[in-house]
Amino acid sequence: MFDIYAIVDHAQPLVIVLGLLLSWKVPTARWFFLSYLAVIVVNIAVFSITIEWRVHYYLFQAFVNIVFILPIVYRRDLALFLYRKTDVSFFLQVYEKQRLSSQECMILLVFALAVIVNLVTWLEVLAYKYDWIDNAYIKLYVRDNVVLFIQLLLLGCLLSYAKKAEARELNYEKTR
Repeated sequence: MFDIYAIVDHAQPLVIVLGLLLSWKVPTARWFFLSYLAVIVVNIAVFSITIEWRVHYYLFQAFVNIVFILPIVYRRDLALFLYRKTDVSFFLQVYEKQRLSSQECMILLVFALAVIVNLVTWLEVLAYKYDWIDNAYIKLYVRDNVVLFIQLLLLGCLLSYAKKAEARELNYEKTR
């Protein structure tokens, strides 16, 4: 049973690479997946340290979920900043064409739910640590399954984003 958690945890980078391959021709999608991949690499790099934190691991996971929101919210501004610093036309193209998609809105909601679940779990673990409660029910029986569902939903949103990227780009060109 626990193997499915490990498989889904390790599926994110693979889905990001698959998304890059599927939507490489679309600059906005490429920028989305590359910026998202950067956050995933940092998360993987610090995981072995943060998993040892026991109590504050859940607070850190809530923080990581907020950091995962940043590529969606600030990707356009970052592209403009990088264009001004490097004068690379790719970043200007991303800045001009970037619009919030329905998949990105769903990803924002998914990460907001993950933040809430991790904060509630952190508060519950703190309450358990200081003997305010007798059992950390959410941590033991709810959180992992909810996070698994969130990750599966996220993987579906990422694949959907990659699949629809070219159509969004063509729609942008038509409406321009």
